[in-house]
Amino acid sequence: MPPVALPDKPLISVLMPVYNAGRYVADAIGSILAQTYPHFELIIADDGSTDGSTDIIREYAARDARIRPLFLKHSGVARTLNTGLSSVRGDLIARMDADDVALPHRFAVQWEWMRRTGVDICGSCVKKFGEEDRLTWYPETHTAICHEMLFRVGLLHPTVLMRAAILKTHSYDEQAKLEDHEIFTRLAPLYRMGNVPQVLLKHRCHKQQLRQAQAAALYKDFRKFRRPYFHALFPEASAEDCIAITQVSEKEPFSTPAELERAGAWLVRLARTPDAFLRQRMADRWQAACQRSSRLGLDCYRLYRQIAPGFGIGPDRGVFKLWLTCVLKLSPESATYLFLTRVKRRLTAPTHGRKQAER
Repeated sequence: MPPVALPDKPLISVLMPVYNAGRYVADAIGSILAQTYPHFELIIADDGSTDGSTDIIREYAARDARIRPLFLKHSGVARTLNTGLSSVRGDLIARMDADDVALPHRFAVQWEWMRRTGVDICGSCVKKFGEEDRLTWYPETHTAICHEMLFRVGLLHPTVLMRAAILKTHSYDEQAKLEDHEIFTRLAPLYRMGNVPQVLLKHRCHKQQLRQAQAAALYKDFRKFRRPYFHALFPEASAEDCIAITQVSEKEPFSTPAELERAGAWLVRLARTPDAFLRQRMADRWQAACQRSSRLGLDCYRLYRQIAPGFGIGPDRGVFKLWLTCVLKLSPESATYLFLTRVKRRLTAPTHGRKQAER
């Protein structure tokens, strides 16, 4: 079978960094080569792998001229991505990780969605597999993504298709551990973002992932980026407002009803988008913040009931548990609270699950 030729001018340049991904990289490459949208090149930037990844990359590159391999000294993912950017020829850049699997229609769907909505940066929802098995939702609209990024990643990096000029103007921060979240917090005030509301990537979860090995450093980065990002979105916000959002995000209890009320008002403000999933997430965060602050007693419960309607969602879930813990002023760490939680889980578990557990 003759080698597949490289298109004269690909629309999409796929940028895939690789570091010791020999167990998975063939699946990732194969999923890109199987795309229904044909006008792309695949730039594979190997970051000094020592596990045989380079042999797999060379083998695929010999068969398909759309693959343009770069073999680099080990320097970290951000520098590897920045080096790969210099080889990009397409008008769009698609990110891809070496341990994930793109669905065959990913590029076709994303490119059409970008043209229809006018967004500059486009992600999607994902199906996690491997050590986890679940669908992961990401907000659809720009405003919802901006608000969600105060609490977690709003676009999953390997799902992104974006205009190449953006990354060529705003390169990755090579000092950041959480380089993807860092760059999206910089780009959010400048460009329109969106997520296709369907699964276009299978996101592999395994213990060898860099993110799992460096979880503490990544969390520290997330905290560092939150404050400047919050003030970029809301220049009028006070330091106390930022502290309130931080306490909700970091799951810390509030010491006074006034502090808790401030957090609730911000969560309602952040929920004011057409995205029903985002409103539900903000409502859940409000209930969780009250639950962690239940030592404030019935003042906490009254605040919850006062603010909850502002999220515009259906009936409260878990409101009786919140009332009870507020009456008893139980903290989530107390033995009584943990006992009640276990009892609730036991009572609400499916009957067949209980029978199986008993057997």
